[in-house]
Amino acid sequence: MKGKPLNLQLAALNNLGIMYASGQGVEQDLSEALRCYRLAAEQGVASAQSNLGVMYANGQGVAQDDQQALKWYRAAAEQGLPYAQSNLAVMYANGRGVEPDYQEALRWYEAAAAQGDTVAQINLGVMYANGQGVERDYQKALGYYQNGAELDDPVAQYGLGVIYAQGHGVERDIKKACQWFTLAAEREHPQAQFNVGFFYSQGEDIPLDYRKAVSWYERAAGHGEAAAHYNLGVMYSTGQGVEKNPEKALQCYLAAAHKGDAAAQYNLGLMYATGQGTTRDDSVAIAWYQLAADQGDAQAQYNLGVMIANGLGAGPNHTIAKQWMQLAADQGDPQALYNLGVLHQDDTHHEANYGQALACFRLAASRGHDEAKVALGWLYARGLGVLQDYIRAHMWFNLGAISGHSEAIKGRDFVAQQMIAPQIAAAQDMARMCLQANFQGYD
Repeated sequence: MKGKPLNLQLAALNNLGIMYASGQGVEQDLSEALRCYRLAAEQGVASAQSNLGVMYANGQGVAQDDQQALKWYRAAAEQGLPYAQSNLAVMYANGRGVEPDYQEALRWYEAAAAQGDTVAQINLGVMYANGQGVERDYQKALGYYQNGAELDDPVAQYGLGVIYAQGHGVERDIKKACQWFTLAAEREHPQAQFNVGFFYSQGEDIPLDYRKAVSWYERAAGHGEAAAHYNLGVMYSTGQGVEKNPEKALQCYLAAAHKGDAAAQYNLGLMYATGQGTTRDDSVAIAWYQLAADQGDAQAQYNLGVMIANGLGAGPNHTIAKQWMQLAADQGDPQALYNLGVLHQDDTHHEANYGQALACFRLAASRGHDEAKVALGWLYARGLGVLQDYIRAHMWFNLGAISGHSEAIKGRDFVAQQMIAPQIAAAQDMARMCLQANFQGYD
């Protein structure tokens, strides 16, 4: 009786590895699967080499090892195995076991795509859409995505949705985008589910439907999509598509915040600071504000500065409060600029710094902050940090009074009593010119 040819024996060994890996007809045994794959791989069986690469890449039956995965994927890829070529490209694209190299990733994706590998075609679409290792080309991306979408691949469908939503290489078409996102969403693509929910919540070119938005956000949140948790929190906070429920909003924000969502962290700070949906707790509010502030959220930086300045959650600390206010002010937040000016002006622990206060008030006033205009009016009226100047004081009070600000009107009336008619006329002219110049040169 003749034995089986060697290549058939090796192929059978690879198939046995598959059975042990998946538990088909035998008890699942990853170690035995690994042994079978290795025996066949070392004899040059491409599919066994690829399967061995997968086990090293995922740490199945062996310690996870990207370099070993790369070695075995390459061995199979060089024999022309398309899914090994595609996996090798992924390693290069993501820098696993090797320095990131989009050019090399592109080369292997193209080799696999030429053999009809769907994953490679879709990833080529991603690379052309993002300009990774190749000049950005939305038309090529569109073609690759369409190939994958025709095979009902959710990643390709999502990619087409992005292209139509943003109008890249095609006319912007929200309806088409929503159609493609919905197809991907129905196949449990979490970002597509979020986008469908977002479209229904905005009502741009599709009917506004908060209930559908909530439904899709819930499905995306079920996959751990932080933005979906956050938007659900907003909807429970406002009662859009659901009954208003601050407690549920809090839970949604918590889920998003624990995933690092800065906006959710800010909202939690606000809820704990005001006792919405939970017991008021200044210390917890400060902790959430700080997490958001550390990510650069200007409003969180501002609120954190206010709480620390007022001694909420701990004793007041004007030095640290100023630091947070400054970070918010550096982002152009007018309220932060104004409050920073107040801290410089009214510092009870250090000598007042009217020069710094003046600079902050001027910037805030140029951004339309009426209280900053009033503060400037009083600095000029009293000669604090500047020479006393009733004309400039009147100008700033007058600019604040335009919106009907009562303190600005009182200040204007007060300095007007110290002025003669020509001075008042000059101040009024300055106010008009200041507005025309958009506050430039009138500090």
